[in-house]
Order: sequence, then C-alpha cells, then structure tokens
Amino acid sequence: MNNTSIVFRAGWLAFSALAGCLLSLPAQAAKPTGEAVVAAMTGQVQARVYTAPIHEGRTELKDLFEGASIGENVRVTTGKDGRLCLVCSPGAILCVSPNTEFIIRQLRHTADGLPKSEADLIRRIHVQLVAGRIRVQAGMPIPTLDVRIKTPVGTIAAQGGSFVVAQGDQDRWNVMSEAYELAVTPRNGTRAKLKAGEAAWMAADGEDRSQFQPESAEENAALYQFELCNAFFADLEPFIHHERPFDREGLGEYLGTTAPFVDLDSGALVTDASPTIRPSVSSLKTSALPRPGEGAPGGRWDEIRIWKWFDDVGTVKGVNYIPRTAVNSVEMWMADTFDPDTIDEELGWARGIGYTSIRVQLQFAVWQADPDGFLGRVDKLLEIAAKHGLRVVPVLFDDLNLAGEPPQVGKQPEPVPGEHNARWVPSPGADAVKDRSQWPALEKYVEDVMGQFKRDPRVLYWDLYNTAGNDGLGEDTLPLLDQTFNWARSVEASQPLAVPAWRKFGSAMSARKFERSDLITFQSFDSAESIEARLQLLRHYQRPIICSDWLMRQVGNDFEKILPLFSVYRVGWFNQGLVSGKTHRPIQEARYRAEKDPDIWQQDVLNEDGTPYDRKEVELIQGFRFLEAP
Repeated sequence: MNNTSIVFRAGWLAFSALAGCLLSLPAQAAKPTGEAVVAAMTGQVQARVYTAPIHEGRTELKDLFEGASIGENVRVTTGKDGRLCLVCSPGAILCVSPNTEFIIRQLRHTADGLPKSEADLIRRIHVQLVAGRIRVQAGMPIPTLDVRIKTPVGTIAAQGGSFVVAQGDQDRWNVMSEAYELAVTPRNGTRAKLKAGEAAWMAADGEDRSQFQPESAEENAALYQFELCNAFFADLEPFIHHERPFDREGLGEYLGTTAPFVDLDSGALVTDASPTIRPSVSSLKTSALPRPGEGAPGGRWDEIRIWKWFDDVGTVKGVNYIPRTAVNSVEMWMADTFDPDTIDEELGWARGIGYTSIRVQLQFAVWQADPDGFLGRVDKLLEIAAKHGLRVVPVLFDDLNLAGEPPQVGKQPEPVPGEHNARWVPSPGADAVKDRSQWPALEKYVEDVMGQFKRDPRVLYWDLYNTAGNDGLGEDTLPLLDQTFNWARSVEASQPLAVPAWRKFGSAMSARKFERSDLITFQSFDSAESIEARLQLLRHYQRPIICSDWLMRQVGNDFEKILPLFSVYRVGWFNQGLVSGKTHRPIQEARYRAEKDPDIWQQDVLNEDGTPYDRKEVELIQGFRFLEAP
C-alpha cells in the first residue's frame, strides 16, 4: 500500500468517528443506484444539491467531505486547490482536478427498454462537464456499462477503460484514452473512435457544430496529469475488479471502515421518502409495524394472502381512465352524459396496446342523486372492461379539486382552453370531509357501492381515497380516511383495500395509509430518482407495491425512464390518462411547464382517434414484465 493510501485511510477513520458522534444515524443498506461516494479529497469542494422534488427547484450549496454521498442532478465545483475522487456505485471512479465544475446526470441501473433478466441491466454514469478536467477509471470494458462525459462541444462515451476529458486553450476540449477504446461524438458531428494512447480535441465551429481533430497525447500532456489523484486511483482501482459489491457495503469493507456514509442532502434524494431522512420509519422490521385487525374477519390481509393475490392477478399494467367525452367524474357518471359506446371503443384500444387494468374515479354526488342508476352504470363499465379483458380499480373518494368548486350534478362547464384538467372536482368535497353530520351518507355510499360488487371478479382491488388531504385539507382528512377503512372492512369484500400515499411519505397521514392498506400503493410525478427513493422506503413493508398514478413527461417521469424501474422493483402501475379529450391532460400545467419543450404532452397515451402519441411508449407497455432472475 502506498503512503497516500495510508494517509487516506487515517483521514477516513478520523472523519468516520466524528460523523458517528455528530449524526448518530443507523447504518444504511446498500443502494442499488443513484449515488457517488467521496472516497478522497483535498482543498475546498462544494456541491449544490436538491432539497425537495426536482420540479420545485429548491437547492442548497454544501461543502463536500470524505464519506459524503451525492446523487443525480448534483452540481459539483472544485476550488483552486480542490481535488476530488468519487466512487460511483454503478461502476467507475472519477478523479476531478481543481477549478472544475460538473453535473451528475445519471447514476443508476437501468436498461435499454425493458429488462428480461438482471443480465440486461445497464449501469449508467452520465456526467455533464461544464469546466475543468475529469479522469475516469472504469476497468475492463463490458457491454453493461455506459459511461458518458458530455461537454459543451461533444460527448465522450465508453463501456469501461480509463480516459481523461479536459478543457484546453482556445475553447477546445481535449480527450485522451489511457486504456481501451472511446467513442467521441462532436456536437452535431460524426462519431469517431480513439484507441488506447490516442488523443484529440473538439471545438465549436460557430454553426452549432463542433470540429474534431486527432493530436498527439504529448502535445497537451499537462492536461492529462492529475498529481495526487493519480495515487488515489492507484489505491482504489483494484476495488473495481474486487469480488465485493460496488456499493456502500463493498466500499466500506474495502476501505476498512464500518462507519456510515453520509448523504449530503440529509437523505432527501430530492424527495421526502429517503430511508435516511426517516430512520425511525425505515429501520423498523416488518414485525414491528402496526397491523390493525390483521388476520381477523374483515381485518387487514396477512402477508401470505396478499402476496398470493398479487401472484394470482399477474402483472398489473394499467391506466387511470376517463372517456374523452367527459370533463370530470361527474360528467362521466351522470345518466345524461354516461357514454358506453365511447368507453367500449376506448377500452378496446387500451387492451390493444397492452393494458390489463383500469383505475376509475367514482363520484359520490352522482350516487347521492341517483343511487340505483349510478350502480347500474358502474356495472355497465365493469361489463365493458371485462369484455376487453380488463379489470377495474374503483376509487371511492378523491380530494383533488382543480376546479376550486364542490361537485354539482347537472351540466358541467366546458374545458378551459389551454389549461390542464381545469374542471376536475372532488368527491365528496371539503365540506363533507370536515362536517361529520354528513358522514352517514358517505357510509351508506361506501357500503352500497362495495356491497354491490364485493365478490365481483371484475374488480381488481378497492382504492378507497385518491390524494387524501389534497386541496389544502392536509390531515383534516385523516378522520374520514380512518372511518372509510372501517366502513370498507365491514363489507368484507373479497378484493383487497388500499389508499395511496402521494406526498410526505413520512407523515402521519401516509403512515396510516400504509398501516391499514392490504397492499402498498403510492403516486408520484417526480423523477426516476425520486421514485426509486420511495421504493427503497416502501420495500420495508414487505408487501406488493403498486404505483397508482404517474406520468409527467416534461419532468422525465415518462415510460422510458419509469417502466424499467418498475420492472426491476416488481411494481404494478397505472399511468395517468388514456385518450386525449375534454380533460386536456396533454397540456402542461403552468407550474410544471417545460419551457424548452412546451409541446410535449404531459399525460394521455392516445390521440382522439386511438393512434399513439408515441409508438415507442406502446411497445414499452406491451413488453412490460417484471424482471426475472438470471
């Protein structure tokens, strides 16, 4: 072992002791994706990390230190004396010189399309280099590793090896391959290859293109030297080829320390669901979690029963459905506007593109005005769905109120031009949620609807409450949520019950949903990283997981990024929106609008004539399956 290694290990142990005293955090389980650990550093290095869901834009500038963990979308800057060595859990070491700025774009295990087995998983390390120099050490090239360094003038890609990317003189960016082959693609130019020992430079040509020019590695030898970092590489390089896993536990064992690594964002991972941020929740054993009424008649299903149900129903790949002719759930279910012909046509399209299930919002106000007629129309929808081989998840209550009005039976207003789903109303509405004198009617509604279909095989499961606490209600909804579970359990349905968490996963509201639901369900319109952090938490419940609502293309919450994640974690799902229609779901919400891509659809999968918005999405839906063991 060299002297640098000795110094490094001593410094690491000193930091570890301090961190243990200051943080008192429990040891964290290895993360399959999404982090880079600071193995060594000198001087000042800072990172700007997200402290909330990425679309909210809240960030904080923090100093890096040995043992710090950072993830995707983090911007790192080294000072004039700052040097940094990062171990990226997907499988590479990055060495960073002084006066360098870069952004980590991807650190994850994913796939090109949907993986059939673990052998199909690709480890991606994508970095945007804004300024300065980076050296990459990724070992012998393998097909399942994808390392990319993007510069202002082009992209360098490799499946392993070692190479340097450096900002040179005269607005040039230099590249040198130390070992194995690189692919270099100038901006809007032709891809070229560099063999071991070869070098080249790229520069903008003034027409949104870049030129590429090979050169001798000796011409800019100083750019390719990293001084002290080279010693770090020498000590850490064997770790790449070591039998230990390329994760926290493996790295900690290799470095000779058992102290916890420290998430620089306090475990947020751009979400409030990280196991680190809620150690009191995430560290619980399943046996310690409350299980109200489990095993009793009308009680929560035990694990054996719910897992058998999950295995029996097969892969759940569904869509949140409303016909294109309805502006909200009131218009969908009223006698005058219920549209079985359109529903029949659209559910045929749904089956044709690979869906197995639909999730449908019911409406208390329509039931209250016409109970028998409402139940008849629900039965008709179940009949049509079954005709097309689709099972249905009915949703009893909903706090989402985009219209800002209580639900009213009668003619519904027309869509607001250019606004996303502006006429959506809740069920039953805020007044009924807070006024307990109205609850007997709500109880009768739950018992009436569920009693009619409690043994119906066309019903997949019952979703009792969508976005409970929305519209500013917060935990004011918690009493009604609890009562709804009680009413639903009294029906003793043959289908499981669930209420999805949708924000603040560590709150009392979310805890109650998880504790009382037979299966674990959640909703998220955040990035793949954020969803993965949630799944890390939800796995602790050791029950089947279904994402009951997702899809917001403009923030990266899309089929290409999310479905491979659900495949790996064995998560059933319902994306938001089938056919473009009166809800205007393709229109981007103003608060989430992607200014650089304003025409991308927010939601929905099909045009009004049934043709796909994106044929590739249909292929992903049709091909979706849970990842199989090798």
